[in-house]
Amino acid sequence: MAAPPEHLRTRTAADLIRWLEREVGPRLRKETEAIAHGGTALTLLGIKDSTKDVDLAFRSREAFDGFASALGSLGFTRAADFRANPREVFHRLQNPASIVDVVDLRFPTWNNWRLSKAVLRKAVILPLSRVRLVRPDRDAVFLFKTYPLRETDIGDLRTILAVDPPDESRVLELFEDQDAIHRSELSVETAHEPLFNILELRVRFAASLHLLGPSRRRKIPRIARHARQRLADLQLRHSLPELIRILRTADLVSWDEVLSGDIEPLRARLAKEPARRAGPEGRQTDGRELRRRRSSP
Repeated sequence: MAAPPEHLRTRTAADLIRWLEREVGPRLRKETEAIAHGGTALTLLGIKDSTKDVDLAFRSREAFDGFASALGSLGFTRAADFRANPREVFHRLQNPASIVDVVDLRFPTWNNWRLSKAVLRKAVILPLSRVRLVRPDRDAVFLFKTYPLRETDIGDLRTILAVDPPDESRVLELFEDQDAIHRSELSVETAHEPLFNILELRVRFAASLHLLGPSRRRKIPRIARHARQRLADLQLRHSLPELIRILRTADLVSWDEVLSGDIEPLRARLAKEPARRAGPEGRQTDGRELRRRRSSP
């Protein structure tokens, strides 16, 4: 029987675990941390039955290079080498003869998501030979899936809502954690403009919630309201549908053109913006109001 076309080949959680434990692990020189994300994480969580490729991220260059070297010893060759920004590395490795034939490796972030303490707090570690596989929790995966805006990723968000809806409080906590990290870098010299990271985070978050449609948004009302408010805080001149069109058609969004001269005022405003959390009804509060509420009878 002929093998199915490449785009139809899928891997179950059992396939992934067996491949990592029996094939990749023994090829590594030492214990190596690898963090599952995307469809790989959803498959390991049992939310999806299978995934078409394997998505892994690494927090150290040593781990990234060591894992790539192990795959090379298994016959994998590099099919793509891409940098979405100066500090993010992406390699796609392929081996048609392997049960897992497409592997995407990223370091030190993917889509600018930072592997903060908040993100990893509820992660599960699966020891598989020398692979220390980190499986993020459902809520972290849900948030991270709001970035790409591809139909497949919107479909994955809908699947999560249907199979295992996220904890709204945790998703909002994680969103604000990422937003605060980017805002903390506004006054620091970095290789990539942190203001653009904030724009990508907030606009894509709101765009994904919009693309889910009203019936799905009603299942996560606090998240939907928070996404709209965080977008409104930017005071952009473009409507959300216009921004979605730009994000989906441009290989690399020119935020300079979108802001058209408003970069420095926006940067100054966001640098002064207090840390916020979403209140019980999705309304934003700053730290001072939260402290007042805790001290009130």
